[in-house]
Amino acid sequence: MEEHAQENEDEFEVETEDFTTSLDLGETQVSMDLLAFHRTNKGALAALRRTSTTPCLLARKELMKGEEIHNHSRFFPCHLGDLMLVLLQERCKDENHPWTLVREFHKDDSTMERPPSYSRVDLGSRGVYEVAVDAELHLQMGTHGAVLYMTHDNDGDRRFHFGVPKSQRLEADRFFEELEEDVFSTLLKGLVMTSTYRVLDRSTYHDERLTLSKDIEDAIDREVIQYVPLMKELEDIGVPSSRGVLLVGEPGTGKTMIVKHIVRSLTELSIIVVTPDELGRGSIRRIFQHARRMSPCMVVLEDLDNVGAISRDIAQHPILGELLVAMDGTDGNSGVIAVATTNNLNLLDGAIRARPGRFDRVIAVEAPSSDVRRSMLTRQMNTFGGQPENLDMRWLVRETEGLTGAYLNEVVKSAFIRSRQRGSTSIEVLDLEAAVSDVVGSRKMATEGRRTSTSHSAPPSQLFA
Repeated sequence: MEEHAQENEDEFEVETEDFTTSLDLGETQVSMDLLAFHRTNKGALAALRRTSTTPCLLARKELMKGEEIHNHSRFFPCHLGDLMLVLLQERCKDENHPWTLVREFHKDDSTMERPPSYSRVDLGSRGVYEVAVDAELHLQMGTHGAVLYMTHDNDGDRRFHFGVPKSQRLEADRFFEELEEDVFSTLLKGLVMTSTYRVLDRSTYHDERLTLSKDIEDAIDREVIQYVPLMKELEDIGVPSSRGVLLVGEPGTGKTMIVKHIVRSLTELSIIVVTPDELGRGSIRRIFQHARRMSPCMVVLEDLDNVGAISRDIAQHPILGELLVAMDGTDGNSGVIAVATTNNLNLLDGAIRARPGRFDRVIAVEAPSSDVRRSMLTRQMNTFGGQPENLDMRWLVRETEGLTGAYLNEVVKSAFIRSRQRGSTSIEVLDLEAAVSDVVGSRKMATEGRRTSTSHSAPPSQLFA
């Protein structure tokens, strides 16, 4: 700074001490001493700065121990920003951690007396936290002080501004990196969440309606549930531990319920549940990057075919390349299991389906077998008060052949509604007969576009009519 000032003095060296200038204002001539004006102006600015010094500015100066402040800003999506504040708050409460919170107040209050607003952050089984919104926080970081204040936009996304003494400027970068990394490696680890980091209640992923065939149950157990404990051993011997499983079946066959079964069974695993509306350019890469931070972790991609058909036949598909790289590219996919569901395998690119390193296994989820249909129908009827005494279950099982779990549920529900509309307090055979006819007919209309003659046998009530 001194060298720069000297250069300026050399460049603008003057030989006079007379700084008087004259201005011609028409009929009036005005003389002004520019040096006196400069001194007066400088004194006025200094006085203005002294009067505008606020308690907040004084507190910041005290935290910086007289040094100039170095500011560093970072932008974070809403829920990630909230989670970083939760972690910061917990760190400051930890007596064994060097960070402490000195004060927090509303960022627009220079007197530091107005409290900030607070936002609730629900971490499921780990509790509900409150974090400051539009706040300024003064922190002691062990060896130096720091100022953190934040703003947010209409979507709730956060921008953090972190200030440290200029001699500690590298600490600003490390602060954000450490906090973000630890959100995934500690705070979110073992939880179920959306791709935007909203924590979900794992207990809600239990579904009593689930009944699997022995083949599917064995495949799910072998390819997913029993695979998780092997991941560390694979890594230890230098073998990539990533895994991809694709569940394929028409709508209603129970793919979503199978996913719920997996989530409920893997109680210690971090799980990210991704729906089609959450997928877009850049999102796949981010999701898998964060999954690796929480490894072992499972990424659930629901209804993969609904993302505009992920195929190179769709010119410049926005996420095909990202998915290929994320699952088996230069980034690696260590410690991550991907479980995806699809209604139509043909809409997925050949480089994705049945490709070791991406989706290693394809499990067909078909309409339930006769034994599974019997179990599902019995359980459903028990939910609605039990089955009719004169019901021939062999007939009902036979007539519902080819129906998925969703259609079987609809058969019993429809029979229950008919019984109540008749004024009966229990389901009778005639209600089930009508319900089967309606549901089978509806399914044919949905799949064939028109009602066709049925090959189903006559209902028991009409055999001796």
